[in-house]
Amino acid sequence: MAIGCFARVASAEEGTRPDAPFEITADVIRYDDALDLYVAERHVRVVQTDRSLKARWVAFSTTTRIGIAEGGVDLVDGADRLQADFMVFDIDTLQGMLFQGALDSGNEGFRVRAKEMIRTGPDTFRVRDGFFSTCRCEPGERLPWEIHSADAKVELGGHGTITNSTFNVLGVPTLWIPWAFFPVKSERQTGFLLPEFAFGGRGGVNFGLPFFWAPHRQLNVIFTPRYFTERGFKQDVEFEYVFGERSGGDLLVAGLQDQQPAPGDTRGKRERWVVLWEHDQHLPADLRWQTDLNLASDNLYSDDFVEMREFRSFRFVESTTNLARDFGPSGGYAAMVGARYADDVQGSTVDDRDEYILQRLGELRGDIQPGSLAGLLGLDLRLDSELIHFRGLRTTESERQAMGNPGSPVRTDGRFYDVGFDGRVGGATADGEGDGIFQPGEPLAERGTRIVLHPRLARPFDLGNFAEFVPEIGWHQSLYQTNAQKFAERGLFTGRAELRGRLARDYFGGGSRALRHVIEPRLGWALVSQRRQRGNPLFVPRASVEQARLRTLSLENVTRNPSDRIESSNQLVLAVGQRFFVRDRKGRAPRLRADLTTAVDWDFAEEEGLGSLHLESRIFPIGPVSSRLRGSFNPESVAVEEGEADLSVRLPVPKTIARFARIGTRYRYLRRLPRFFESFRGDGGSSREGDTELSQLDLTGRIEFTARVRLTYESVYSISGNEFIRNRGTVEYVSTCRCWGIGLTAIHQRAQGWGGGFTIRFLGLGDEAAGLFDSGLGLGLNL
Repeated sequence: MAIGCFARVASAEEGTRPDAPFEITADVIRYDDALDLYVAERHVRVVQTDRSLKARWVAFSTTTRIGIAEGGVDLVDGADRLQADFMVFDIDTLQGMLFQGALDSGNEGFRVRAKEMIRTGPDTFRVRDGFFSTCRCEPGERLPWEIHSADAKVELGGHGTITNSTFNVLGVPTLWIPWAFFPVKSERQTGFLLPEFAFGGRGGVNFGLPFFWAPHRQLNVIFTPRYFTERGFKQDVEFEYVFGERSGGDLLVAGLQDQQPAPGDTRGKRERWVVLWEHDQHLPADLRWQTDLNLASDNLYSDDFVEMREFRSFRFVESTTNLARDFGPSGGYAAMVGARYADDVQGSTVDDRDEYILQRLGELRGDIQPGSLAGLLGLDLRLDSELIHFRGLRTTESERQAMGNPGSPVRTDGRFYDVGFDGRVGGATADGEGDGIFQPGEPLAERGTRIVLHPRLARPFDLGNFAEFVPEIGWHQSLYQTNAQKFAERGLFTGRAELRGRLARDYFGGGSRALRHVIEPRLGWALVSQRRQRGNPLFVPRASVEQARLRTLSLENVTRNPSDRIESSNQLVLAVGQRFFVRDRKGRAPRLRADLTTAVDWDFAEEEGLGSLHLESRIFPIGPVSSRLRGSFNPESVAVEEGEADLSVRLPVPKTIARFARIGTRYRYLRRLPRFFESFRGDGGSSREGDTELSQLDLTGRIEFTARVRLTYESVYSISGNEFIRNRGTVEYVSTCRCWGIGLTAIHQRAQGWGGGFTIRFLGLGDEAAGLFDSGLGLGLNL
């Protein structure tokens, strides 16, 4: 039986919408005229626009406009679904009270079940004795995690407010939450996010409660107060913003008064802070402003806190800001003004050298790229130009006082502090190395301005369809104005020429398969004129690593050397490049599968003459294998100067054992390690110099037994030191319903020793990702 009625639909302005009809169908429908009451029994269904209600029994009065539903009540309102044993509702708005009810706010939202739910508006509910979770496990299974709240207010598509709540894991309360906000769906909403935990390390256990604020549709703000058992309170504030079509940025500011003193520091409590800012803004007139700011209060901050974890192995942490513009149809002309700041993090905070490291406090560049400006007779004008102001943050006298009697500056090879690598012997300050030769890492005392102009002329020649010849000549002029030298200059003639050819041959196989072999021989020459340069200021010292392979394979690195000590060069290079393309079937584009480059050089400006033999090769994934090989061999000393070999193999494991398995290994070798200033972190009095040779083997492995179980392992072994630098193994598991996961980790590091622990991941609280442990709330070790 079916009947049709009209019901008033509530709106923001009462009476602005016409009455909406609803239809009731049921096995039995009765009407009591005396009570003006409709009663429907068995398979009752009420349909009104985009809402529907199902129940075993429904009664409503057209006079009071109140209805009652009982037995398997199922209310669908758009994407939301409510279920209850008993419901009292307004037949015009379907607002009302549910007993023993449940609410499902869609695939990406929360599920709510409660003893009592009161619908106070089209999208708002009052919940008493309720449970909230995003888990969608099989009926009857215990939920891996849920939030139990004595009293809550929920807005569908908005946020929820909970009071007197607990966070339960497998039904066991693990955290009491007196009051909090949380988003009910994945859309950005102001409110508290779920807590963050981490334990391990010198900071001990720490707990954070993020608060997400959406003050504007183009701005997100997250306030995260944290507490460390060993350090005290720490406040993090992160701003994420976008504006225009292509502009945006991310700013993180954090600070604390650390209760734990640094190793070797007896000053007790200390203020620690960090500012990380990435900004990219497209301005009018095609200008672009970019800033990458990475500032921290001390050199150990990256070791102690995760926000600077990526800088833990850095010797200098650089911050830059610049305003730039490209010109021309292809952007071949460019101009830039900016500044750079380098934070020296090699030593401990007690012996920090930031006050006297030379900084690029002003920088102006203008460039013309090859092929952008063609002149008469096909000449191609190229230009590198820069104006840079260098200075330390303090004067010379204050620098010397900060160093604690570092010795007198010497002028024999530029103006620098001749203090050796760290100025300390057995923990006591030394009076200087005294050899009069600048060593990498010794602090510089010179400050002033440098102008570099490097114009170059090139003329490409095509030699048929198989070769090209490109000669280039230039003049590299440097002008100096310093506190020690009123004016100094250096001019060098540069020349370069390259003859490149290209030969190709196709080989055809069965099934329309084909192989193309491309050979590209190259003969190159580079010249830098000789001139005495010992009086030049050391604004940009020569590189500590020779980089012979990089310069041989690209002679631009010889003629465009940015250092203030440019060695004379008259270098000839013979190189052969080979590339292999494979086409799987006819009509399909060939794909690059492997390349190989071999080169040898001869420098007539050096007594040694014949240089090293260099090799670089890559094998792109061919079936289960990919690899890379690079290295340099010195025939004069009959020794390998450097080498690196990578190999990655996907193992053919039976599907009954695992769905995926891959192992990878990398070997790295360097015959002579560069020597740097180095006072090991946390050990201000150390004068160790470290290894003189690098011979290191890395091993990684990953096995996915199922879509939810993964085993990973990584190891770093020093062959020269005959010891493991790091070993780490992790087992990860994600539940069948993919709403929680757990990882067990064991780790051994050479400096910290053994460690380990577990990570719990509650999934479904953010954007879902394809891989394991890629989203949600995590609790675990910071390793």
